[in-house]
Order: sequence, then structure tokens, then C-alpha cells
Amino acid sequence: MENSWDEEGRRLAAARVVHSQVRKIKEEEGDKVKVDDTYQQQQQLAEMRLVLRDLGRQRSRSPLGRVGRPAISIGGDS
Repeated sequence: MENSWDEEGRRLAAARVVHSQVRKIKEEEGDKVKVDDTYQQQQQLAEMRLVLRDLGRQRSRSPLGRVGRPAISIGGDS
């Protein structure tokens, strides 16, 4: 009876032991996920900045609101 408990304890201890290279690989994978998440966030921010910049350009400061209307040519070829 005592032998079976001893064997069970050894199996549990062996299951918990992780080789240092395995630990290192798992850490690197975790770091890679963090880098990927950061990159995606930066891409989203860049896209948002482009959209906001375009919106700022579309809004005219003129009370006539030139955006969305055809340009009026003065003189020359009509």
C-alpha cells in the first residue's frame, strides 16, 4: 500500500517538472503574442488617424462649405 502512494507521488512530481528549454519556448510564445497584439493596436491607431485626417480635410472652414460641390471655374474654357 505504501508503495502505491510513493509511485503516485513520483508521477505527480514528474508531471510538474518542466524542462528549462520548454519554459523558455513558452515564454517566447507569450512574448510573440504580446508583440502581435501591440502591432495590431498600432495598425488600428494608424487607420483611425487617417480617417480623422480625411474628415478634417472634408470639413470646410468656409461658411460656403465648398466640400462636395463642383469647383467653379472663372473665365477660360467652360
